[in-house]
Amino acid sequence: MRGFLSMAILVVVGAPAFGGTSILPKDLRLSGPNSFQRVMVVEEDGAGNVSGEAGSVSLVAADRAVAVVEDGMVIPRGNGRTTIIAKTEGGEVARTVVEVSGFGEEAEWSFRNHVQAVLSKNGCNMGACHGAVAGKGGFRLSLRGYDYESDFHTITREARGRRVELGDPARSLLLIKGTTAVKHTGGRRLEADSFDYRVIAEWIASGAPPPTEADISLVGLEIFPGLSLLSPGDRARFIVRARYSDGREEDVTQWAKFTSTNDAVVNVDDDGNAEVIGYGEGAVTAWFSSQVVIARMSVPFPNDVAGALYAGAAKRNFVDERVLEQLRRLHLKPSARTTDAEFIRRVYVDTIGVLPTVSEVRAFLEDERDGKRDALIDVLLERPEFVDYWAYRWSDLMLVNGRKLRPEAVKAYYSFIRDTVAANTPWDDFARQVVTATGESSENGATNFFAVHQDPENMAENVSQVFLSLSIN
Repeated sequence: MRGFLSMAILVVVGAPAFGGTSILPKDLRLSGPNSFQRVMVVEEDGAGNVSGEAGSVSLVAADRAVAVVEDGMVIPRGNGRTTIIAKTEGGEVARTVVEVSGFGEEAEWSFRNHVQAVLSKNGCNMGACHGAVAGKGGFRLSLRGYDYESDFHTITREARGRRVELGDPARSLLLIKGTTAVKHTGGRRLEADSFDYRVIAEWIASGAPPPTEADISLVGLEIFPGLSLLSPGDRARFIVRARYSDGREEDVTQWAKFTSTNDAVVNVDDDGNAEVIGYGEGAVTAWFSSQVVIARMSVPFPNDVAGALYAGAAKRNFVDERVLEQLRRLHLKPSARTTDAEFIRRVYVDTIGVLPTVSEVRAFLEDERDGKRDALIDVLLERPEFVDYWAYRWSDLMLVNGRKLRPEAVKAYYSFIRDTVAANTPWDDFARQVVTATGESSENGATNFFAVHQDPENMAENVSQVFLSLSIN
């Protein structure tokens, strides 16, 4: 089938097969005296689904000279390795190993990985605050901290350097405004006794070092638990861990921004605490330092579906297998195979945008061949209406607009789209040609995608809508 009809994205979350009680994260590595790691004790099934946190569990470290556990958080006390043990009244239920290194080294906070994270979490660089295009109160930061070099210059060099006081960090505008020690239109963003305040104050006290190419960079983000099987009314919490280019790992839960993808299934607050609202499939996304990670949450419907229905359901290819797996997971019945009358109507509308004629319907219904559906699909994909229809659909999505483009540009833009559809260009190649297009708009039609968007905000929004079917407005 042509690539332009194969636009569904199938996400399969894999998990190792284990069950019982376990500690998450399963592997713990702490680096430096300021490091820490939140942990949780959870119940898992054999498919890797977490059904909730284990109750009445205490956590202890076997060697307190290496690490201790306080309020569900593993805190280093010295270099080495030790075991974290989860216990109930009945005895030990789970254990994991923690390795501590660099405990004797001087703690360092970086502008790129820590200060920006504090500003982002507290909303300082959001669009409603200093991340607005014009900033607020003469103080402008890049939206969500994407331009750390510019933000560093703004914070440390502008306003006659009063935003950071190297000799007396507590007098820095960055802190006295954030804590409302002096008037701040944006309200209180920091508490003077908070961890976030400490990060910024100690960064300033160390000389407010700038971001450099030598800084470690974020290479990955993890969320725990990644896969949950829950019921309405259940509560859950999430832990987010960052992995850096030097192998270091940090608990960044306090700086992550959490969002629910389906509020009808699950709600989540700013601290990563979630509550299951209804049945279905939901997800919680955690955003940190330009990376996003997703935790999937399934809430099965209260249906009793016989296993034979899934086993006996028709499977055409691997997509059907994954669909059936998800239906089984959510306790939903597989849909019956369409009738020939339903199929011919749907396939005509989906491929060429018109209904079949009466004679076409009668001929198809009277055809008794086993492969008649495949044959009809092949015929429709070769009809000129297929190119007409999908060229029109893509022209609509990509804003081929004579009010914004010159006539020769409109012609080149539409011709590019139509020729791409006619050539059966793969979806990824088509997207790549558009977003990397260069040249004269009347010669390379793809460049007109940029011509109809004259500012970065609209460009980002339309790229997201066209190629990801998501609105980021």
